[in-house]
Amino acid sequence: MRNFRRTGNHDLLFVGDSPAVKEIIRLINLVAGSDCSVLIEGESGTGKELVARSIHARSSRSSKPFIPINCAGISETLFESQFFGHVRGAFTGAEQSMVGLVRSAEGGVLFMDEVGEIPIHLQAKLLRMLQDGEVLPVGTVAPVPVDTRFIAAANRDLRAAVRNKEFREDLYYRLNVVRIYLPPLREHPEDVEPLLEEFIGRCAEQYGKPPVHISAEVCSQLAHYSWPGNVRELMSWVERLFVTGLEPGMLADSLLTEAERDGQNALMNGVVSLKEAERRAISNALKAADSNRSQAAQFLGINRATLHRKLAQYQIA
Repeated sequence: MRNFRRTGNHDLLFVGDSPAVKEIIRLINLVAGSDCSVLIEGESGTGKELVARSIHARSSRSSKPFIPINCAGISETLFESQFFGHVRGAFTGAEQSMVGLVRSAEGGVLFMDEVGEIPIHLQAKLLRMLQDGEVLPVGTVAPVPVDTRFIAAANRDLRAAVRNKEFREDLYYRLNVVRIYLPPLREHPEDVEPLLEEFIGRCAEQYGKPPVHISAEVCSQLAHYSWPGNVRELMSWVERLFVTGLEPGMLADSLLTEAERDGQNALMNGVVSLKEAERRAISNALKAADSNRSQAAQFLGINRATLHRKLAQYQIA
């Protein structure tokens, strides 16, 4: 692995040589030494919890708890109780006191995944806790100070959610002291090969089998696949190699055939695949820019090098 390696029981660090991964590493190292709030954004499977654990592992809080919570899985009625705790008898069914998630992470980190899914009428309570550094357990009148660092993550653009009045602007800026964006794997395919090497090593150790060799041709095939499930999907693909015993080339062909079939089915239903949508967007941008590639890249919101790579990938002249 080229950049990051595992420590203890958790996969702590990133793998890859691309500028995107190097920037993520730079930001992790930058914020690890402080207690500032961090907002991590990226598609599902890009490694948001991995980044949060990496920050925690490099901080002075590393010996204290790291508590992950999926905010989308907390019911509205139990939000305050689960986050801030409650005392016995505070409500029907509260047969014993509970400290809540925030105080469970005392001295450490509370990682709030899918923070954008917290209902907007509850976001004010979260904001007050972040601003005051204290919680008010349900059933009490005296706030309790807390020493917890907060790292949030979202798989959608929270700035757009703010514009759409789906997320509080003040809470967004309170969480977004430092923002770390994790690009989808399709935007840095040069990292597919080092990721393969790392995952093969992990699976060989886990299953007690020799490492699997993947040819340059198969690596190239995999680098051109869109990986809608991102790094998590790639990890599952490597594990499938060890579980099934299939040849890498056969499994790669099966993966790509399945993707093509899904794209065809989507087209039959009046929906284009992500790959086809991207190809069309590039073609339209080139037309709008009168074949000026620098201008087309600006229209698309990507750099010229990325555009050149995609032109080759989609064989657009």
